[in-house]
Amino acid sequence: MQLLLRTLLVVCPIAAAAQQLSFEVATIKPAEQITPAMVQAGKMHIGLAIDQARVDIGYLSVCDLVAQAYKVKAYQVECPDALKAQRFDILAKMPAGATKDDVPAMLQELLKDRFKMTTHRDSKEHPVYGLMVGKGGPKMKEALPAIRFRSIFRCRT
Repeated sequence: MQLLLRTLLVVCPIAAAAQQLSFEVATIKPAEQITPAMVQAGKMHIGLAIDQARVDIGYLSVCDLVAQAYKVKAYQVECPDALKAQRFDILAKMPAGATKDDVPAMLQELLKDRFKMTTHRDSKEHPVYGLMVGKGGPKMKEALPAIRFRSIFRCRT
């Protein structure tokens, strides 16, 4: 029993270190402004593309990168306007054995390492609208069956 516990204690720290993935090599450059000529020529470089062992991120702000890295929606990330305005192009090489699912964790490490970013999670209350039934009940009428629509519009199948 003691041998098993010692083995687990030795293996667990190794497994935790192995889960902290990072890109082998990554280059970060300020992105070019998109011009109408680039749009017409179809030469825009926007978004995230993963091709085998390479990750290509184009024209994303730091706020967009945080949303990608932490798998949240863009409206859930609050950051200063300066971080929203500056856009970056990132090319990175994934380590051997890494998959597409590992990219967010590697992106988190990249943000911590290159941008010296620290994060915290917070819950906030926001005003929302609620859809409620009025006093007289719903005023909607039941839709006609799909078969009657075909006969009315004479759709061909």
